[in-house]
Amino acid sequence: MILEYLQPDPSLADGLTVVLRALYYVATIGAAGLALFAIGFGHRLEAAEAARLRRWLLGAVAAGLVLSVAALALRVFVLTAGASATDPDVWGAVMRSRIGDAFWLRGGGLLLLGAAATRWRAGPAVAAVGVVLVLFSYAAMGHSVLYRPRQEIAALVVVHLGVVAFWVGSLPPLLWVARRRDTASAAALLRDWSVAATVAVGVMLATGLLLTCYLTVRLDRILDAWHGWALAWKVAAVLCALGLALWNRLRHTPALTRGEDGAGARLAASIRIESVVVLLAFYAAAEMVSVHPADYGHRVQG
Repeated sequence: MILEYLQPDPSLADGLTVVLRALYYVATIGAAGLALFAIGFGHRLEAAEAARLRRWLLGAVAAGLVLSVAALALRVFVLTAGASATDPDVWGAVMRSRIGDAFWLRGGGLLLLGAAATRWRAGPAVAAVGVVLVLFSYAAMGHSVLYRPRQEIAALVVVHLGVVAFWVGSLPPLLWVARRRDTASAAALLRDWSVAATVAVGVMLATGLLLTCYLTVRLDRILDAWHGWALAWKVAAVLCALGLALWNRLRHTPALTRGEDGAGARLAASIRIESVVVLLAFYAAAEMVSVHPADYGHRVQG
């Protein structure tokens, strides 16, 4: 939306597409992350927390499906300038394109994620497949299909988003855990999650750096295009969120372990702030994929 209105000929529909894209990023990647948390740490949640996680997961899946359909309809409207938005032939062509491929992968993956909210023994495995499909949908179109080496970039996108999903999807349940009366069990879960998150953050930074190198033709001129400014915004938000996460690990989690008064409340407040910063990073990502990495004014609908 913001970058669209800095263009010479801004379009309201293109601007709304950016906002809608940011919303389905949060819903779909968040749903994948909630499923990953359920698979890895769900057994350590209290009964009320586990029930809440299942509701959040199913809500995120439903929101992801609705927003994906809405985004697809708006995409068709933008591509046809509203003239043939209801033409079956146009819809058929779109659904056979990379846009359609990404939509079917994402929708199928979201449906499989719901298995993590069941007591089915195979639920975690089915949900894991759903996570892969949801994440791979983001490598099926957008900037990643414009550059070589195609396979390596697609793999980097999936791994990078997998780590992002794990981090983002963990924030709501960690917020609930921080409010536990049993601070010892809460601190133990938070410490174990932090160990996994430390490795994940390293992978996220490495894959993010590699993707930047692959997708930016001239790193020395990265700020010559709006894509570079959106990337800088996203990186700043991610670094701020990582700083908050590090502060939680070094200050608030040890305080919770020691049983300090108000430690859980302070940790919960910090996680809320971290969640807001992460949402800003998602919006920056939506802005970033609306413009071409190397050419000012060239829109790419990712």
